[in-house]
Amino acid sequence: MYAMEQLASERTRTNLEMARRFRHSRQQHALRRARRMEQKAECRMIRAWRRAAEVRTRIESFDY
Repeated sequence: MYAMEQLASERTRTNLEMARRFRHSRQQHALRRARRMEQKAECRMIRAWRRAAEVRTRIESFDY
C-alpha cells in the first residue's frame, strides 16, 4: 500500500512540475510575442512621424 501511495505522490509531483514548466513556457512565449508587437508598433509610429514630417515640409514649401 505504501508503494502505491508513494507512486501516486511522485506522479502528482511530476504532473505539478510539468504544469509549472508549461505555464512558464507559455508566459515566455507571450512575453516574446508582446515584445515583437511592441517593436512593430514602434516602427509603425516612427514611419508615421517621418511621413508627417515629409507632409509638413511639402505643405510649408507650398506656402512660399
